[in-house]
Amino acid sequence: MHFIMNMPGFEEMVIKKTETIGDSFHLHVEMERKAQRCPDRGTRTKRVHAYRTQKVQHLKMFERNTYVFYRKRRYACSCGKRFAESTRFVQRYQRHSVEWNQAFGLRIIQGKNFKDTAQQFRTSASTAMRRFDAISSPMFREVTELPEVIAIDEYKGDTDQGKFQVIIANGKTAEPLDILPDRKVETVK
Repeated sequence: MHFIMNMPGFEEMVIKKTETIGDSFHLHVEMERKAQRCPDRGTRTKRVHAYRTQKVQHLKMFERNTYVFYRKRRYACSCGKRFAESTRFVQRYQRHSVEWNQAFGLRIIQGKNFKDTAQQFRTSASTAMRRFDAISSPMFREVTELPEVIAIDEYKGDTDQGKFQVIIANGKTAEPLDILPDRKVETVK
């Protein structure tokens, strides 16, 4: 198939086939064959060892759930090392495209709640919580010295340890210092 437009996120891909199945849109893509660098020796090789089709969930297109069937090449180096071609479309061991992950990350932060966001992106609420934790964990830092005024408040959440969590914040700046998994006296102490 020949297309006259470049689809965002698919600049390095060659679209082989498109189809609509039920309420979903399927794209069959592959990358142009070119020499790849061996991760062990650094030499370039064009020798293909095998192909594998990877199903990748992507953002909605034409208001339909979109799945990309990526025909991934595995290359073989003269040293015996076998490796997959490098791409910016999907990261290693992932079932979602890079663009899907970026949009999902933004929506998790701005969204109403995890369940609603997960439904919009056709995934589970636990995946949304895991992604939120991964995004927010670098923002928390270890508190070495407590501020002059401390504010402690509880709020309704849902963790494995209870339905209520406790937030400890700086009373003057309202900057969060820590979030505790439950409101038990031992935990707060």
